[in-house]
Amino acid sequence: MGASTPNPPAGRRAGAVLLAGMAIAALVLAACGSSGGSPAASSTSAPRGSSTTATTGAASTQLSTTTTAAPRYAHPHVFVIVMENLGYSAAMATPADAALASRYASTTDYYATSHPSLPNYISLLAGSTLGITTDCVSCFVDAPNLPTELSAAGVSWAAYMEAIPGPCYLSPYAPSGLYAGKHDPFVYFDNIRSTPALCNQIQPLPNLSPLLSGPAGAVPDFVWITPNICNDGHNCSPEAAGQWLTAMVAQITASAAWRAGGALYVTWDEGNGGDYSGLSGSSVSSTGGGGHVLTLVIEPGLAPGTRITDLLDHYSLLKTIEENFHVGLLGASAAPGLATLP
Repeated sequence: MGASTPNPPAGRRAGAVLLAGMAIAALVLAACGSSGGSPAASSTSAPRGSSTTATTGAASTQLSTTTTAAPRYAHPHVFVIVMENLGYSAAMATPADAALASRYASTTDYYATSHPSLPNYISLLAGSTLGITTDCVSCFVDAPNLPTELSAAGVSWAAYMEAIPGPCYLSPYAPSGLYAGKHDPFVYFDNIRSTPALCNQIQPLPNLSPLLSGPAGAVPDFVWITPNICNDGHNCSPEAAGQWLTAMVAQITASAAWRAGGALYVTWDEGNGGDYSGLSGSSVSSTGGGGHVLTLVIEPGLAPGTRITDLLDHYSLLKTIEENFHVGLLGASAAPGLATLP
């Protein structure tokens, strides 16, 4: 943007008086600008973390912005949506999911943590499966977790669950059959269950809509969304889940919170079929993981069709969120060299 052009002196003079006055004024203004002026400075935002991107089609461009003060966070608002049980190839063969990957950015080598569902959800909040290997309904844990880290750091958050009967609902299933606690990792942490101020931040999904239609400041800094067990693809087809996801993405990207530098990450909890691939150090193993899954990275300024080629997993997503909000790295998210999303 550069420095602004100074206004001419007030009043006019004639002949030599006018010229001399203008010359003196120009010298004075130049001296002030060099010794104490504060023209706006132009800064170019750089990607966070260690991830790199390769694009298909047009090359990705970096945004140049003019700021007077650094923002508190790279992304003031972060949204996460977790879908269900779909491998990478199957997701890219689903028209709605493939269209989102083409419209925004997506990963090519992202892996889930484990099978079945629950260990993946737990790992996204704790950096570990915490020894959970099943979709147990009462295997509550006393362990550090992202929500309480955020609260301690003064970062607002809320988890929105579709079909949950009400805030802080602690039963494993809802009477409608559409809410499943195994897809709500927040209720598995003892300190969240036992602290009303934290537990009541688990909210029914419809409570998010009026916030998204309002000012950015009305939306929590960190927003987690779990669809019901039809819309997430668990009990219904990938096509039906893709339609729901398309509508949810459109609602978020229309919000002031997302448009003001927000980030939306969509991932799938685990792959389908017999895919047990996952990250093992700096390489991919055919065992020990939850399978190859698609993850969408939806941010203002990322070139459509960008493909993120780093090796990534659920711990990478957790680390991305932790680094964005300047909180500690939990469990495997602190592994040396672990790449993050943009």
